[in-house]
Amino acid sequence: MNKKKIKHFKKVEPIEVEVKGLPDHVRVGYKDIKIKYVRPEYKKWLMTDCFGEYDYRQNIISIQHDLCGQERANTIIHEIMHAAVSVSGLNQEKAALEKDEHEEAVVNQLTNVMMGVFRDNPWIVEMLKNDLDKTEND
Repeated sequence: MNKKKIKHFKKVEPIEVEVKGLPDHVRVGYKDIKIKYVRPEYKKWLMTDCFGEYDYRQNIISIQHDLCGQERANTIIHEIMHAAVSVSGLNQEKAALEKDEHEEAVVNQLTNVMMGVFRDNPWIVEMLKNDLDKTEND
């Protein structure tokens, strides 16, 4: 009986790129998450099928470094939403988003809708910036 040899490939990370003026971390719930900007590796197909990804074990959001403003903003919010799902436990066994495909669909749909809300109603972003730290006594 012929046994096929299984090749084990070492996971190669996309190349991190220094980008000035963009955020390098975000806090989601109790987690401090690093944001890194990466150059996709097209020869090895690393991050070429998506604009970003959230690694919950390493607490890292990776974003393709050369996205236009709209795509970068949408991708960062999308990955923050994945972090929120993870931190809240919505993707645990027997939870609403247990299946990866359900999580991706919900995160993608809500992110796209909310980005439209933020773009079409800039007063919301301003109100959030101004009011989030105010308390009843302010």
